[in-house]
This record gives sequence, C-alpha cells and structure tokens, in this order.
Amino acid sequence: MGTWMATIRFPDGTERYARYSTVVAAVVSNLYTTFHVEHHRAEPTGEPLPTFPARPRAPIDELIPVVISHAPDDNHWYAVYCPRRCMVLGPTSPHRCWRIQATSDLAHGTVHRLRHLSRLRGRGLCGAPVLDAPLPYRRYESWWGEEEPEPQPARTDIFAEWTSPDMCRECLLLVLDQAE
Repeated sequence: MGTWMATIRFPDGTERYARYSTVVAAVVSNLYTTFHVEHHRAEPTGEPLPTFPARPRAPIDELIPVVISHAPDDNHWYAVYCPRRCMVLGPTSPHRCWRIQATSDLAHGTVHRLRHLSRLRGRGLCGAPVLDAPLPYRRYESWWGEEEPEPQPARTDIFAEWTSPDMCRECLLLVLDQAE
C-alpha cells in the first residue's frame, strides 16, 4: 500500500500524526495536528507543522519521550521528541530499535551505576567507563536472520527506558546519531 498513518502520543495526552512508509518501514513526514478517514483509511491532513532541524537540540531534560504507532496493525515503539526542533529525533522505526539491540551492548557504568550503551569494551557511547561484563541485552543477528548460538534476550525497545533514572540518556541520543 505504500503509506499508513502514524500516531505520535505525548505524555500529556496530545496526539500528532505523520505518514509511515511501508517501503522504508519508518515515519517519513513532518507532524500534523489533524487527520481524516477516507475509505476506512486514516491520513494526516492539513498543513504539516513546521520543523527547525538546524536549531540546536534541546537539553536532555527538555526532550520529550513519545510513543509512536502506525496503522494498520498498531505496532508501537518509543522515541524522543525535541521541542526546539519541533520534530521526532528518533528512532523513526521499530526496526531501528532492533538494530540498536543487534549492534550495541548494555553495561553498568563504573560511576553512579548508570546503564550505558556500548560498542567498545570498557566505554559507553558517551565515553563513560563501563564494566566489562555486559548486561543481558544484545541480540546477535546475521545477514540471514537471527543467529542463536545460545538463548538470547527478548527484543527490547531501549527508548522505553528514557525515563528510567539508571539509564544514560546521552548514550541513547548518541546511538541515534550513528549510522546504521
């Protein structure tokens, strides 16, 4: 079909709408305030809300955790919205969440016991020192699908942990900036 409507839900109950592409399996449009239903299919309508991608990102404490779902099956995932840029920073796809889990470890930091995403032994993405023993998080995959050399952790949407006091938000933002 090409595109479906995605709904972005904010903690205060506000909803915004966007287009979700089945071709790239991601949110691909700006946000809208309204939608209409035609032939049993919802579609964002009106003028898209302006975005300001060149503005500096808001401080971490001002970023807003959101939940994104898309039709027709109402799959959902967690993401982060930047009020200064007026846009979702990401992840714009549930597949991106799984890709993060397939390419990153999760480890306790040596200071304050925060959990950090890590791709280098001994360092979180944010540069903080981490313990060498990773937590059960990473799922190993090959080009041909999941590899299971041993039982693997469940698929985990790490952005659902945005508000956890023991999760390093800086690591979460840095993983969004890295190429897949």
